[in-house]
Amino acid sequence: EIENTTIEDFIILRNDGTPTYNLSATVDDHQMNMTHIIRGDDHKINTFKQMQIYLAMKWEVPQFAHIPLIHTIEGKKLSKRDNASTLDDYSKIGIMPDALRNYLLRLGWSFEDKEIFTLDESIKYFNLEGIGKSPSKLDMSRILSMNEHYIKNIDENDLFNQLTEYCKLYKGEIKSDKKDKIKKSLTFLKNKAKTLEDIFNNGQYIIVDEVNFNQDDIKIIDDKAKKIISAFSTQFATIDRLTKETLEPIVNELIKSNNTNFKGVGQPLRIALTGSKFGPGIYDIIISLGKEEVIKRLTNKKLS
Repeated sequence: EIENTTIEDFIILRNDGTPTYNLSATVDDHQMNMTHIIRGDDHKINTFKQMQIYLAMKWEVPQFAHIPLIHTIEGKKLSKRDNASTLDDYSKIGIMPDALRNYLLRLGWSFEDKEIFTLDESIKYFNLEGIGKSPSKLDMSRILSMNEHYIKNIDENDLFNQLTEYCKLYKGEIKSDKKDKIKKSLTFLKNKAKTLEDIFNNGQYIIVDEVNFNQDDIKIIDDKAKKIISAFSTQFATIDRLTKETLEPIVNELIKSNNTNFKGVGQPLRIALTGSKFGPGIYDIIISLGKEEVIKRLTNKKLS
């Protein structure tokens, strides 16, 4: 509470007849039947002014609550100029709604030692009394960590649906003939992924119709590597079922016959199939692409 005399005789209409913020906000909240208004503590002075309007109009005054502002990791007030300051910014980089909700819920509020809350638990346990009085710092590393937790633990059908919706909005819709391969490969595509964008990038070799070779990596495909790729392709064509158990003997034989190690065989194959020496395990790559696509890529003229 404050003394009414400390509030100036504030303006509610401009000279041109347009309403100021305090009048607009009050009328808007009243017409939407708002019962609770929770906002930053920088709005405290506006609250007292808006209460005067409610009282003057003989409207029921809603419950007001003021919570600490969110600051940057450097301790400065968060503004629109900061990276990722809107919900859309987080959506674009592949932060999932539940992960962001969970992070924001825990920002300046706690319940026992619990870190992960479902939506129902959030509604059940949240209360204003548990909010701290000091500003919280928006920590991107913790947002990514929370998102990684959800990627690893949510149902894969749910994850796939969120991934396809993310791609439709920001990357382009995944072709129908690729979707099934992506869905079956989520178990390993989500490894080390912190965002939906990471999963999209991990699955690029499945999504693309033609391999785009990294220029530095293609240099690794020397005569010995070409020989390994050709020999693998020949033996690979003879197997009917694609499993680690059917692929492993071929790789082991090539390691032995070429006097090399697993990397000496796996790396050229990975480059031939994905365009990069980095990515999922070679057996996962082969199984996810399917026999026809693997043979097509291993016989790419760019590897000749």
